[in-house]
Amino acid sequence: MLRIAILDTGINPAHRQVGPVAGGVRISWRDGRARLTGNRRADWTDEIGHGTAVAATISEGLPADAFALLSVRVFGRRLDAPPECLAAGIRWAVDRSADIVNLSAGVPSGSDPAGEAVVRDAWAEAGEAGLTLIAPRASRGALLIPGALATVPGVIGVEADAELDYGQLARRGKVLAAPPWARPLPPLPREKNFSGVSFAVAAVTNRVAGVRLGAATDDLPPVS
Repeated sequence: MLRIAILDTGINPAHRQVGPVAGGVRISWRDGRARLTGNRRADWTDEIGHGTAVAATISEGLPADAFALLSVRVFGRRLDAPPECLAAGIRWAVDRSADIVNLSAGVPSGSDPAGEAVVRDAWAEAGEAGLTLIAPRASRGALLIPGALATVPGVIGVEADAELDYGQLARRGKVLAAPPWARPLPPLPREKNFSGVSFAVAAVTNRVAGVRLGAATDDLPPVS
């Protein structure tokens, strides 16, 4: 069973496009520390739809009996969280025997050296534990940590390319490019659905998982 941890706004497990969810956790910042809660499904269920759309993109075409999603709710209504929360989410995924970690954001390089170090250390520990780590390498012209850490084992850095059609990937050195579109949700027009680098990351996670499960045949994703 392939286990995919999604660090985002949570997952709605009842959504028709989402694969099986094996539980989750909510990580919030209170009193100067990251706090974990996960006793109730409401703790890690998505309230705004972004993480659910990421989960749907990852789930597309994967055999439902061969994988499970782990919902790591690190973001609220904005894709923004203290680095300590991201690090706690990564370590939680390691402790729950995740095989792949999908992270939708990162710390802009040079913006917070202490925060970068916190996330980098957790990311490196996960890579050394054998996880595949997929995150945006850059967004809006800025390198992002941890996705830009090419020297960490298992890391795949992703960039969005709106010139690519949904389902296409392109290799650019050690970086993978993917379209920034969420999985189509008819009859909703693409322009009304979620979009952004998060969905490029999700597209790469989907392809990596598909290769591992035999649902995809090309060898494009393994670039690290």
